[in-house]
Amino acid sequence: MKTLEYSPLDNGIGDTVSLSYKEYKRLKTRIDLSELLAQSDEDVKNGRVAPMKDTSEDLRSILRE
Repeated sequence: MKTLEYSPLDNGIGDTVSLSYKEYKRLKTRIDLSELLAQSDEDVKNGRVAPMKDTSEDLRSILRE
């Protein structure tokens, strides 16, 4: 069930939104995921990532010590 409504101010600009908890959680999850993807894109652009193969090999080396 989607419930979505807003209350406009006198000047016609909305300032309040009411929605179901389920819809809120869905939107919150999408926002969180979008933020993580944006951060990941920045990491790739700035060279702060390594191939999974290299990371796995590094972890194996550490565990062998």
